[in-house]
Amino acid sequence: MNQGFTQGIGQGMRMALAAACTLTLAACAGQATRPVADSGQPAATSTVAPEDQAKQRALRRWDLLIERRFEEAYDLLSPGYRQTLSKEAYVKTMKDRPVQWTRVIFNKATCEPGVCVVEIQVNAQFQMPVMRVGTVDALNMVSENWILSDGEWYLVPQAER
Repeated sequence: MNQGFTQGIGQGMRMALAAACTLTLAACAGQATRPVADSGQPAATSTVAPEDQAKQRALRRWDLLIERRFEEAYDLLSPGYRQTLSKEAYVKTMKDRPVQWTRVIFNKATCEPGVCVVEIQVNAQFQMPVMRVGTVDALNMVSENWILSDGEWYLVPQAER
């Protein structure tokens, strides 16, 4: 066989392979790099550690509680818990509590696949019904259980004692 012909086929194949690779890479580059949620904002990706995701959600919830935005805080409760308690009942319960949360400080989050325990220091003020006591400042360490459901972290409230 003619050696020049064989080299021509090899070079042609290399050019075709290079063109195919270029087209494949161009197609991949044209794709969105992060999925977009219904809100139009990029959805959470797995590049953020579960501990950081749960921390952000827990701090967001406590910020809402401090601001007394209980309707929005309700949305951060687990879907299963929300099936057992209506938003109206939750808001009423929260508004009736004699406490005003004032500040939270993140301590740590410990996660296993799909489950995180978030520890937060909570500062609060209580109105004491006892005469001449007034407002009492309190500091408490809170340990919360968070679960991953449909790509979002949700609080699983502890049972009332």
